[in-house]
Amino acid sequence: MSSILFPKSQRQSGGGGRSPDSLALRNSLCLSPVELDPDSPQKDSGGQSSCDSDSAILAQEAVVSLVEENVHFSTMDSPRTPRPPLTGSDLPSTSGQFTSDGVGFEGSLLRKKGFSEGLINTLLKSRKNSTTNIYVRIWRKFLSVSGSVISQKASIPKILEFLQKGLEMGLATSTLRVQVSALGALYNCGLAKNYWIARFIKAAARSRPIVKNKLAPWDLNLVLSALTEPPFEPLESASIKILSLKTALLIALTSARRVSDLQALSRLTPYMQIRDDRVVLRTDPLYLPKVASRFHRLQEINLPTFCPNPKNPKELKLHTLDVKRCLLKYISLTDSWKKDNSLFISYQGVKKGFRVSKNTLSRWIREAISLAYSAGGLEVPEGVKAHSTRAMASSWAERSEVSIEDISVEKIVKNIGISRCQHVCLANNQGVPR
Repeated sequence: MSSILFPKSQRQSGGGGRSPDSLALRNSLCLSPVELDPDSPQKDSGGQSSCDSDSAILAQEAVVSLVEENVHFSTMDSPRTPRPPLTGSDLPSTSGQFTSDGVGFEGSLLRKKGFSEGLINTLLKSRKNSTTNIYVRIWRKFLSVSGSVISQKASIPKILEFLQKGLEMGLATSTLRVQVSALGALYNCGLAKNYWIARFIKAAARSRPIVKNKLAPWDLNLVLSALTEPPFEPLESASIKILSLKTALLIALTSARRVSDLQALSRLTPYMQIRDDRVVLRTDPLYLPKVASRFHRLQEINLPTFCPNPKNPKELKLHTLDVKRCLLKYISLTDSWKKDNSLFISYQGVKKGFRVSKNTLSRWIREAISLAYSAGGLEVPEGVKAHSTRAMASSWAERSEVSIEDISVEKIVKNIGISRCQHVCLANNQGVPR
């Protein structure tokens, strides 16, 4: 097409608005005369893909011009604003080489190698879809800025220049390692073992050492104390929101699991067992944890009871921290309107009764901690994250000389100074392992 006509806006600029001329699109659209088809039977002149730091990348003129000249990735972007190599939806697309689905693009690469559809479907399950989508975003950016093509061998100098740009833009060393893994998957080689790549990553780590804050982000003693008082107690008169927040926070603390693991917990009988001395939880069998080994997929979460038979007001107050008590109350209130077998379900909105997302569950935990501070008239700490419950629980467990698998509220509270109640609970449960 020689030109594309856009209707002229009749809206007049006024007030503090921006002039329509500054938002006007270009009067022409550059289209590439050459389009790469991922499924085309083009042969790789270089043989199988492999890492070769000494070989120069020489692409055909049509291919190079396709990436560098004929494709305008974003007509609305300002050339004065640089962007990091891994940004998100604003990453450029290489004129038909990529699809919106990372799995679909990787499938086209495997199809070009001559693999059957059944074999491709099996190989695509080696990584999570989220990981594949991250890799594809990195592939898009690398191929667009380097002018490389997939069929050629990996050029170590170009990869190093790509990593150097990311380092200059402030990317963390862990992000650079992800980019190395993604490019290694693109060229089917172990880039991380390459001498120059390994040297660059080591230099990046030395130039930007990780600085960790050794101070606790929030006070566990204060939060546990707040959970025994209003608005979290009495539990019978607490709202479903307060009950959801308290249950999520207690399970996160006593299990020291990731939010993704907590989201995958099921309330079905085989996967949730309510026993006299503890609650046994398991994730949904279709859930794949971060470490998808047989051990991690079948691992149980044992949450022992806490002061099940209180004898005095102090023990009665500590019994409010019992996970089993909160969990039974939560299940009894949500079973009537649940629409999902997940343990944590939404209590409001159009998604009421359905499984909550990881972001929602994280917000519940953060909101519970914030509410504990505000209930005591204290300022909520900045930067509170749901993932901090893992570090908080494991740190208290380490101080109490127990393993991560044995973390419970009893072990956490022991270091706060209520060991007498712990001994009473152990005696009542006849020495049940914690």
